[in-house]
Amino acid sequence: MRGGENVGRRAAFAVCGLVLAAAAWAQDASPPAETAALNLETFDFAWGRIADTFWDFGAAGVDWDAVREELRPRARDAADVAELRRVLQIMLSRLGQSHFGVLPGPGSLGSASDAEGADGAGTCTRALMRSVSGDGGSAAADAGPGFDVRFIDSTPVVTRVETGSPADRQGLVTGLEVVRVEEQNLAALTRCLGLDALDTRVADMVRLRAVEGLLHGDAGDLVTVEFADAAGDRSTLEFERAHHPDAVEIGFGNLPPMRYLFESEVLETAAGRVLEVRFNVWLMPVVDAFEVALYGEPAEGPPQVDGVLIDLRGNPGGVAGTAVGVASYLLEEKAALGRMKNRNTDLNLMVFPRRVSSNSNLKIERLTGPVAVLIDGGSASTSEIFAAGLKDHGRARLFGEPSAAAALPSVIERMPNGDLLMHAIADFIRPSGERIEGRPVQPESPVRPTREGLLAGRDEPREQALRWIVTELER
Repeated sequence: MRGGENVGRRAAFAVCGLVLAAAAWAQDASPPAETAALNLETFDFAWGRIADTFWDFGAAGVDWDAVREELRPRARDAADVAELRRVLQIMLSRLGQSHFGVLPGPGSLGSASDAEGADGAGTCTRALMRSVSGDGGSAAADAGPGFDVRFIDSTPVVTRVETGSPADRQGLVTGLEVVRVEEQNLAALTRCLGLDALDTRVADMVRLRAVEGLLHGDAGDLVTVEFADAAGDRSTLEFERAHHPDAVEIGFGNLPPMRYLFESEVLETAAGRVLEVRFNVWLMPVVDAFEVALYGEPAEGPPQVDGVLIDLRGNPGGVAGTAVGVASYLLEEKAALGRMKNRNTDLNLMVFPRRVSSNSNLKIERLTGPVAVLIDGGSASTSEIFAAGLKDHGRARLFGEPSAAAALPSVIERMPNGDLLMHAIADFIRPSGERIEGRPVQPESPVRPTREGLLAGRDEPREQALRWIVTELER
């Protein structure tokens, strides 16, 4: 396989934030010579990057050189960008992987509008295109209005409002449909981003990341959002984007700085004390914070709680070593959370049970009580590795919805025609021997939130997980 020259910008995504759109420019049915040349340059770039980085063509049953010979002429003769993308998608589909795709870069903005289309159905606005091409805000890095959105039966719904956030101060409640963010009609996402042609889970992730990108941005900037209640009555609120007051900016390697937030609470139940933790991204400070939440300061002796609920809903991942550190407080014997395989190496994520505290070096005892983990379609990468590993070792019960099925480390690179190539660079095998990529982690107790429950102020997946922990403690 030939070596590929890295042309244009590369953006590495450890949390696996995957995006896609389908704004196209029109050209003549027979492409002129300069178009054919650009088509070939773009095809060769995409083919070469996969040739250089895909971990095992033999296991995938693919002759990559034969794929090039078959599809390169079709790419050359593509009449427009939409047809070229179809050829590239056919090429990528031969790998049998779910998170490989062609993404439009800012060069595709020519077909985007500054406002909704006149027919009311909506188009891709420029803000949305910037969001899906990686130039929009993210929940882990930028400021936001202080509420989470999930898609329930294809409807974007407010599922959580942060206490003390701009949204909370304006009285926003869960269960409301998010109709519009600025000029972007959210009902238009599937059509204007071309999501019908994608793997369902990839499409769901794209929708979620697109909405996050629209809602988040620079602290102090305003964002206008239109909502609808259960009766369809609409209201519009304007929020000042802000960081959570307890969030800490942290950088890691070549990743952009992220706002890290760890929240914990001890719930007193009739059966015992339950620790509930939630954090927005897997970074190394999570390990020390988890230890303090379990044992107090200084950490010594047995845990101060009887059971643990770990809420990973919407957590896109982060540093895999963090999951190993957290698991070390929960597993009794040495074990692997799984195995990551790239072109040249295999890496086992080994967990060694922690016997002494990380800060005070005092002896501690392992938590033996029940562990519940909440996941949903926004749980990706390290969140999936952690949840699947604990499930396979029989150490946790999973509640909620299937995960994003996006555990693989991925990169997004600019191609010569301005579009972006999304491709994974490693595979991940969980302890059970199953792959996570394209195969979501399934909760033993599937619980979907409902609009009715959210409008009533209920968090049904969390409620069921807590009931299970209490039942286990009562035994």
